[in-house]
Amino acid sequence: MIKIPYNRLHTRGKILFAARSGRIHTFSLTTGKHISTWQHPDHKPSPNDASEPPAKRQRCDDDGDVDATGGDEDAPLAGNQDEAEEKKQGGKRKGKGKGKGKGKGKVEGRSVARVPDRAVVTHLTSTVDGRYLVAVSGHDKIIWVFEHDGQGVLTQLSQRTMPKRPSAIAIAPDSQIISGDKFGDVYSLPLIPSTTPPQPTPQQTPTIKKPAASSLTVHSKRNLEALKNQAKQLELQQQRVSDSEAPADTTPAFELTLLLGHVSMLTALVLVESLEGRRYIVTADRDEHIRISRYAPQSHVIEAFCLGHTNFVNALVVPDGRHDVLVSGGGDEDLFVWDWKSARLLTKTSILSIAREIAPETTKVAVSALSTLRCPSSSEDDAYILAICEDIPAIFTWQLTKANKLTRPGAIQLAAAPLDLCVVPGSEEDPPRLVVAVNPDSSPAGKSLQAFRLTVNDDGRLAVDSEFVFSDDRLEADELDATPAEIRQLLYTVESLRKQTSGGEDEGSADAKVEGEGEGEASGSAEAGADAATAGVTSET
Repeated sequence: MIKIPYNRLHTRGKILFAARSGRIHTFSLTTGKHISTWQHPDHKPSPNDASEPPAKRQRCDDDGDVDATGGDEDAPLAGNQDEAEEKKQGGKRKGKGKGKGKGKGKVEGRSVARVPDRAVVTHLTSTVDGRYLVAVSGHDKIIWVFEHDGQGVLTQLSQRTMPKRPSAIAIAPDSQIISGDKFGDVYSLPLIPSTTPPQPTPQQTPTIKKPAASSLTVHSKRNLEALKNQAKQLELQQQRVSDSEAPADTTPAFELTLLLGHVSMLTALVLVESLEGRRYIVTADRDEHIRISRYAPQSHVIEAFCLGHTNFVNALVVPDGRHDVLVSGGGDEDLFVWDWKSARLLTKTSILSIAREIAPETTKVAVSALSTLRCPSSSEDDAYILAICEDIPAIFTWQLTKANKLTRPGAIQLAAAPLDLCVVPGSEEDPPRLVVAVNPDSSPAGKSLQAFRLTVNDDGRLAVDSEFVFSDDRLEADELDATPAEIRQLLYTVESLRKQTSGGEDEGSADAKVEGEGEGEASGSAEAGADAATAGVTSET
């Protein structure tokens, strides 16, 4: 058993917000000292403890959502609950479901699924001024809003349960939380909830129409018999309406506006602004799409699609000071650089080739996070892109030049595989720092929260200068234990986005056209309903 590692990081000002299981810790970026901790109400000792009650089983609906079937709020860690239930039922669950009577047979087309059995904070972000922190707990689909005093102390303001599990969040300048979920829908909700809940839509009672004919207008025996049957049907319908309970109101008890939707699982979301000042929502999904939509109230208007990925897209970032550029990564072996406004692919560079220098056996990569950095000592027109991949113990870096080319590739090797990273901007006096959450499963004595001071080498590549230590030894002792298999199930979710063909091979083999090879051929998109031409790009390695 090892401690559950940190899995989400976010910085604002001089404060680091670090999520670990169902807790959010705050640290000073100046001294490294721990400041405060918020704990999820469901955060509790491991259910491996014999004193814990048995956990509930979860049943998947036809649409893939999870429906509870009773028991405690946690899913079982072992797979022996089906056997126990069969024994309890006296073997009645066996067979093809053709038996008569209650308890016999098995519902076909439905399967028992497991959900995360622990409280896990899956997303962290904050407002630009740092006054509010927004977090998402994935197991219960709740968006939490905290007030931040600027010194690391959090005060919970609200909790709102979303219709589906959020998979990406952002905070807009107009104090709206933009949330995308695993079913492809994007919603907006106010950062600070209104004190007046929205009025629920009144339930419509079905109208029952009486037959126009009567015994005064119908005379034949056959028609009179038909009229009697209609009267009986009318009486039965009225009885059903009076006996049936009013359907439950599924309207959320808070303001929630649907902005747009994908036909696939939404994986990443960023808010961008054009040089003209118009705002857009950039969304990515499991089906290789990157979509540019106008911001509310015209979010139904699709401006363009950035087409070129052949596998899932999981990470998006807009480089510092380069608001017209978008960098994307996911299941492809390349990183892509786009002029998002015109949906034009500018350049792409291989990340797989660099990963093989760290792990020679690597055959594919799954980009789990992207970040951006501008070093005060570097050129004003140059930015740096940082990427981490699932199960590869390194941070990959590139310099993004003024010509929008990714050059000077490098790798900062780590002792363990990273789960998340964030960049602390530097100044002329203080160099930038890099904070990384790693999973020290192979080294239980290792630190999960690591930080480094960054410098730029003579050849222009990012390098690590020295390590910065956070004081979390006391927190380490209080954290929950879990097996490596449980940690992998909880925190390693990116590679599972990769689609598999019937033969077990990865889908997607086409490459985007590169500059010097002619104009890109049109590439169709079922979601877009139109063809989009991929422009020429430059491939950098």
